[in-house]
Amino acid sequence: MGLSAAFEIGKAGLRIFQVSSEVVSENIANVNTPGYSRQRVILESAPPSTHNGFPLGTGVRVSSVERYYDSLLQKQLVNAGTTGSYDSTKAEVLQQIEPIFNEVAQDGLGASISGFFNAWQDLSVNPTGQPERQAVLSRAQIMVDQFHYVNRTLSDAATAQNDALPSLTNDINSTLKQIALLNGQIDKTEQVAGNANEMRDQRDYLIRGLSAQMGVKYTENANGTTDVYVSRGGTDYPLVQGTQYGNLSLSAPPGNYTVTVNAVGGATATVDATMYTAPDGGQLWATLQMRDTFIPAYQAYVNNLADVMVNGEAGPPAKLGINDQHNAGFDLNGAAGLDLFSVTAGSEAATITLNPLVTQSRIAASGSATAPGDNSNAVSMVGLQSQTFTALNAGTFSGYYNTLVAQVGVDVQSAQNVVKQDAAFMKQLTTLRDSSSGVSLDEELANLIQYQRSYQASAKLITTATEMMDTLIGMI
Repeated sequence: MGLSAAFEIGKAGLRIFQVSSEVVSENIANVNTPGYSRQRVILESAPPSTHNGFPLGTGVRVSSVERYYDSLLQKQLVNAGTTGSYDSTKAEVLQQIEPIFNEVAQDGLGASISGFFNAWQDLSVNPTGQPERQAVLSRAQIMVDQFHYVNRTLSDAATAQNDALPSLTNDINSTLKQIALLNGQIDKTEQVAGNANEMRDQRDYLIRGLSAQMGVKYTENANGTTDVYVSRGGTDYPLVQGTQYGNLSLSAPPGNYTVTVNAVGGATATVDATMYTAPDGGQLWATLQMRDTFIPAYQAYVNNLADVMVNGEAGPPAKLGINDQHNAGFDLNGAAGLDLFSVTAGSEAATITLNPLVTQSRIAASGSATAPGDNSNAVSMVGLQSQTFTALNAGTFSGYYNTLVAQVGVDVQSAQNVVKQDAAFMKQLTTLRDSSSGVSLDEELANLIQYQRSYQASAKLITTATEMMDTLIGMI
């Protein structure tokens, strides 16, 4: 080995430690970049050469630039993101619904039901009183308005979920396209022995974001690409396969949107309970569940209350509703009572109306056609308030509604608690990822100093070899 070998070793050292410093600089620059995994230079001895029968080293070379990456932790983050997004979307919608069942202000549906029967109580004290009769009509209209308000607010909440689907599916489709493009860039880069670490980080971060939008599964391939798919009924539907990507489409209006997966290869699948079970469907499934299951369940509860209040139940034993009880009485003119309300089956809360033919004089407070001052039917009407109905879970009108109010409160509190648990779990996973893949400025600065000293040492080697060469030339 001559002085030329020393020059080559020094030159290689300068180049290698310059690359090492650049990698450290990249880490420092991306300390706050979401999804970035810190990298390190893996060094190894260069192949030795033989001189005078003895193997002598030829310096150092870069084996690879490695990123700190934990595939198991990535899967956990993906799954936690899916669950967290489902739960947070559900909690957000429930919190928007909760105020309509807030009876603290004493002006909700529950208060209007009590006010309606209190007006009948007042009328039973003075059956012919015009103010009391007007109060019955006013309180009846207020109750009708409250039923409409509750139903309209629930319907608006369901419509809002439906209206959110186009934007959500567009975002999902854009993410699928970006993942496929990054797959192609990673494949091309690594085919020519390039470094695609940053692109891998970007793709993994997109997959985590996609998993929050909709539940997905993924497979990492040997060539560096990642396939993304969903499963329905035991069949896999690829959304990303190498550089190819599918999309989600929505049915044309009118009516609620149906979400369809258009997989790579042409297969299609509807997003429904065969594909997802809560909470493995992320934001998309939570949106569909709130629109199609949770909100309609509340509406059905309120519809049932309106139906039983107006029509009673057939039994056995049969129990009178407000209309039946009003029909059993007589007005100030001795005429039989009319239906006080009208409803349409299946949408009672939306369609309940006060019969316009029932005026002050037509209120049937009397139990006798010949005794307009009688109050027996008004007393019977008041008695409906304490009557229990099998269709109302063996409860009264107010009790049944209060059960719904309590259930909504429990649902909201439970959803909020779950969100807090999800956030704590995600924070723990993020901390674990940061500890293994995140950038530590202290560590990077220490490495930077180390590579700087190594670079200076390599430069010193070249300087020393130069001086030796000058001495040798001087001797000649």
